[in-house]
Amino acid sequence: MTTTTQTEYDRITFSLPNSMNMALNKLKSEVNRSKSEIIKLAIESYLAQQKKIKLQKAVEMMASEYENNDDLTEFTSLDGEDFL
Repeated sequence: MTTTTQTEYDRITFSLPNSMNMALNKLKSEVNRSKSEIIKLAIESYLAQQKKIKLQKAVEMMASEYENNDDLTEFTSLDGEDFL
């Protein structure tokens, strides 16, 4: 027996410029998908992009902290030494 989970959806209303709505109508016909599906995919892509940007900023902050914190780089000169 297979159990499937159904995702809950919220209905929202928003406005688009007429030209964007016309482009969306054309795209929906071309790709054979609903407007809702296209918008959902676009938002998913945007959210993933924002998450990537946020992670990149965190990496840059951590790299800066590493480069500027003597306690973190104290043993850096030993990293390349052979202890055998």
